[in-house]
Amino acid sequence: MRVLVTGGAGYIGCWLVPELVRRGHTVRLFDRLCFGEAPLAALTSGPTCEVVRGDIRRLDEHPKLLEGIDAVVHLAGLANDPSCDLHPHLTLDVNVEGTRKLAERAAAEGVRRFVFASSCSVYGRGVFDVLDEESPLNPVSAYAESKIEAEKILFGLMDKGLEPVISRAATVFGWSPRMRFDLAINLMTATAVRKGLVNVLGGGKQWRPFIHVRDKARLFADFVELPAEKVAGQVFNVGSDATNLQIQRLGEIVSQCIPGTKLTLTQDDEDLRSYHVSFKKLRDQLGFQSQYGVEDGVREVERELRANPSLDPFAADYYNVRRMKHLLEIPPDQGGEPAAPRFIPLAKPVLGEEEERAALDAIRSGWVTSGPAIPAFEKGLAQLTGARDVVTAHSCTAAIHLCLAQIGIKPGDEVITSPLTWPSVGNVILSMGAKVVLADIDGGTLNVTPSTIDAKITERTRAIIPVHMAGQACEIDGIYALAAKRGIPVVEDAAHAIGSRYKGKPIGSFGPYACFSFYAIKNLTTFEGGGIAVQDPEAAARLRRLAHHGMAATAWDRYSPSAVPAPPEVIEPGFKYSMGNVNAAVGLEQLKKLPDFLARRRRLARLYLRALADVEEIRLPTVRDHDEHAWHLFIVRFRRDKLTKSRNEIAHALRQENIGVGFHFYGMHLHAYYRDVLGFKPEDLPEATAASHEVLSLPLFPGMTDQNVNEVAGALKKVLRYARR
Repeated sequence: MRVLVTGGAGYIGCWLVPELVRRGHTVRLFDRLCFGEAPLAALTSGPTCEVVRGDIRRLDEHPKLLEGIDAVVHLAGLANDPSCDLHPHLTLDVNVEGTRKLAERAAAEGVRRFVFASSCSVYGRGVFDVLDEESPLNPVSAYAESKIEAEKILFGLMDKGLEPVISRAATVFGWSPRMRFDLAINLMTATAVRKGLVNVLGGGKQWRPFIHVRDKARLFADFVELPAEKVAGQVFNVGSDATNLQIQRLGEIVSQCIPGTKLTLTQDDEDLRSYHVSFKKLRDQLGFQSQYGVEDGVREVERELRANPSLDPFAADYYNVRRMKHLLEIPPDQGGEPAAPRFIPLAKPVLGEEEERAALDAIRSGWVTSGPAIPAFEKGLAQLTGARDVVTAHSCTAAIHLCLAQIGIKPGDEVITSPLTWPSVGNVILSMGAKVVLADIDGGTLNVTPSTIDAKITERTRAIIPVHMAGQACEIDGIYALAAKRGIPVVEDAAHAIGSRYKGKPIGSFGPYACFSFYAIKNLTTFEGGGIAVQDPEAAARLRRLAHHGMAATAWDRYSPSAVPAPPEVIEPGFKYSMGNVNAAVGLEQLKKLPDFLARRRRLARLYLRALADVEEIRLPTVRDHDEHAWHLFIVRFRRDKLTKSRNEIAHALRQENIGVGFHFYGMHLHAYYRDVLGFKPEDLPEATAASHEVLSLPLFPGMTDQNVNEVAGALKKVLRYARR
């Protein structure tokens, strides 16, 4: 047989692989080797044993892993309760999702026998005095819960031809080339040999079953070979009645085996794990008998320790939880573990059943472009923003274009805006034949200021487009005072600012035009969409007309039951910029949730500000006291004088830590076209140029948890530890 053994260089695998080879099987050993490659020296090499280094979570990197394989023994996973309790999500990814992916691949590729290393810990705090395979499961740890979930997955694949064999193994003991001293018998023995002491915790009355590592390896090999009618689809408690002991009795055996050992009992917090397990099924159905008792394991561990006096059994490499902590402290590209067990995206829309129903109702109504949801959505937006009216569009870019068309921007005119924004603003200005003029930013808020705008005004300036960056309002009073003095219209780019307030008033209630974005990851989404908060009813009417090809009536006006029976007329040239009815229907539901979304964003931002307050290598966002930040983005700036790595290198390192990041923004003046064709120079806008190489957005969206913020902050601190000057 060709057998795949995952975790084959681990504590059990170091005995199982040679046992399978000895029986004539060919083994493919798959292991992350996070404890180093030393154990491989003890394994059989050559044509009967192939080593593949890899992570069970990234099976897609090994498309031929199961090629030619007849059976799988799945040992890989996070083992023992403390290791799994460090990161319950990581435990799920490795022990549950890793098992799912491997088993599904095995079933799809025709592998039948799948031997799974589960654990007697699934019984947790045993409900009955003696527990057999039919006893209720009562897990008290993330480790045990992950094993139960994995078992369910395997049984669910039986209809696809998989033959799962579930080994609920007792706690292992004995010497192994990849030694562990975090196992009860091994730890007690090491403490007795090196310190002359055995300390029994938790009172010692708790039951725990044990099995020698070589007995377990031998039985796993049997599970590979035994006929399907004996083992397929079966659960077996794996251990021996002779090694089913209370912890106090275990301590007594160890102290008796090693003369001069002092035995102490500590009545600390009660150990919730206590399971007295029956191994009758294993004995009766398979005739299994252990070859090694507790005394055998104690003496062999003692023998190895005395033969190697320099070996420190309390070193971190012999303890899964301590090794895992170490791996969490080093970068993944150095063999470490990502700080976040699962990828945390930069942003993610929060959509529920309400949006699904609204979209479906709109689709079923037949009104999928124009329709009744649009005016209802516009009315709700007007109430939210304090505007007289809101005109929706299919994007914020379209909204800005409509406003500039309403103002009458023509070739040769100049429009002032911020360099730190999405280049769509500049592109719209250029498409109209106008000139893009960029004002520098304030380094704290990342917004243009009245003074930087004033310095750029000429006799050809026809509009000012300030950007409320990340949801932080610009200095509105100063900008509007300057604009009024010069007689220049203002179009606020409020793409990030739905829900922002300036001196108590909502963005959208100040000037003639404020343009919002309802893109997929904005604070409120319609999938794609935009809107213009307008104060003048006549301006709103013209903007609405321009968004509908310059026609006097929309499709809803023309074809609804209340339509006027007259042909529509083009009043002036316009655009196809209208929002769809399905989008607006979704937007109506999002409007209802927006207060909760904003509250959640503000909480997450506060958590970030506290968690990162002491990080010297970054500058945190500036928030003015009189404003309410909408926190569309959480942007940090790196202090390059304190770092040996660039912002881009740090961003790459964060992605390796499972943290999504964004660049908001790379200054418009630094983009190739603006630089090479339009002649912008980095030194023209020193603050924006510096920010362009220093800013990085961290994940922020309402679906994030407090724990996610902790993971992002931890990842950033970890990355910066390796980037300090």
